[in-house]
Amino acid sequence: MIKIYASSAFGFTEHSVDEFGTIPKDRILWIDVEKPTEEEIFWLKSAVGFEMPPREVFGDIEISSKYREEGEKIFMSFSFVIQQKEDILVEPVFFFLKGRFMVTIRYRDIPTLLIFQRRVEVQRLVFQFPEEMFSQIINIEVDRIGDRLEILGRRIRNLRKEVFEEQTEEILKDISYYDELNITLRETINEKLRILSHFVKSPKINAQTKREIKVILEDLYTLLDYTSFYMDKIESIQNTLIGLISVRQNEAVKVFTVLATIFLPATLVASIFGMNFENMPELHWKYGYVYSLSVMVIITVVLIFWVKRKGWL
Repeated sequence: MIKIYASSAFGFTEHSVDEFGTIPKDRILWIDVEKPTEEEIFWLKSAVGFEMPPREVFGDIEISSKYREEGEKIFMSFSFVIQQKEDILVEPVFFFLKGRFMVTIRYRDIPTLLIFQRRVEVQRLVFQFPEEMFSQIINIEVDRIGDRLEILGRRIRNLRKEVFEEQTEEILKDISYYDELNITLRETINEKLRILSHFVKSPKINAQTKREIKVILEDLYTLLDYTSFYMDKIESIQNTLIGLISVRQNEAVKVFTVLATIFLPATLVASIFGMNFENMPELHWKYGYVYSLSVMVIITVVLIFWVKRKGWL
């Protein structure tokens, strides 16, 4: 699906592909493509000279696959983090800058792009160059990363308190999720630092956008420090949890060791003599077998209940 956005006094006006020929070329700012078909890729090539790279390239880590300049064209591939309840997605978006317009290729809804559209409509922003739109989009994504890290920091602080109260499977899942989120955000920050460091050196970029990108780079370096700090805190919580679990296990082992030691002499005597004495009152008791089985079951159930109440099971 292709959406064409043209400049107007109210920010953007949205158009379809069929209207492309009727829009003044100097007003076209942004062509947004979601899940492109072969026909749409062919149209982009014929209309704006855009050549679609293989989707496999989107996941490459080499800077040559992430950033490339050819003549007046700039190609960039950025990863955008989409956080869900129990999953963390990293979705690539391909940017193509040429002349006065920008092309974005994506395969699902990207919250950052939706926020950008709403901001343009509400604030009635006007852009003269495509790199200005690109800078706004990246700035929104960096702000969202900062918000996520701020929330992550609060949750990590709460998690440290919860670890001392209880050591459950849910806490282990939370630690794993927060660790994965922090690492994912760190990877995307590093990616943006590498690409923007090349982008800001391009002679095709105007001075104002370069200043904005330099500010974004400073913010990214600050956020990178936060991810390192949170990485250490998460590791510290993991070590604390392991230590507390070890203490609980040692307490359980200690109790069972004491119980085994108390009953060891009686067990030793019974195993030697076999309890096969002629004058045993219960030896010929009619209900002796049922009674002994009942006693064993009761003792077992009581011990299981006691162990569970202690939190050892």
